[in-house]
Amino acid sequence: MTHERTFKSGDDMLASMVAQTVERLEFAIAERRRATMSVAGGRFPKPFFQVLSKAKLDWSKVTITLGDDRWVGLDDDQSNEKLVKDNLLINQAAAATFVSLKTADENPEDAISTVTTRLKNELSWPMDIVYLGMGDDGHTASLFPSSTPPDLKRGLYPENDELVAAARPTVSPVPRISMTLPALLNARYIGIHITGSSKWSTYETAKNGSVIEDMPVRGILQQNDVPVDLWWSAENPKG
Repeated sequence: MTHERTFKSGDDMLASMVAQTVERLEFAIAERRRATMSVAGGRFPKPFFQVLSKAKLDWSKVTITLGDDRWVGLDDDQSNEKLVKDNLLINQAAAATFVSLKTADENPEDAISTVTTRLKNELSWPMDIVYLGMGDDGHTASLFPSSTPPDLKRGLYPENDELVAAARPTVSPVPRISMTLPALLNARYIGIHITGSSKWSTYETAKNGSVIEDMPVRGILQQNDVPVDLWWSAENPKG
């Protein structure tokens, strides 16, 4: 069941998310001596990352990865890895460990086995925190309804325990790599962060529909094994 956390102010939502994130990371470190967090790209995470990076906790015991990334160079502004390294792995959080979804392969399809092995070996499962965004088409991570049916099937229902899948959605100018739905659900907690009335309308449609392939975010919202918070504010943070 999804718990809806709504805020009028983007800054209020950001502050609340940072406080809860720090609390969850501290609890994981105290209980298991390690904490693992998967984060998302997009507009909202940048100020969230910048504030979170200043939090005082034992970041040397935190491992961070991404739910998805674009298959571009690491110096490309479209890269989620660049976003994380420039805005989160700084200040206090510079001591954290980062696990990349990228390889030197030309195409994401060629990297699936390597990245799956890397994630299995370098992350502690289940992940303590998974943060996701959601698009107006109901995609989350890079699980897009506009991907080819075979690609989307591999992302939603992998047959060989792959933790990642390639995606070439028609709405994206570049290929992508994404954690699969089972990998994203292998978590102790999931938060989906969205802002604005359009995204709230998309969320309502996703919440009340049933076909996951039409809106892949339903695979997160309509399950009862992992607690999910829907974080929404009417506006983006001003910071």
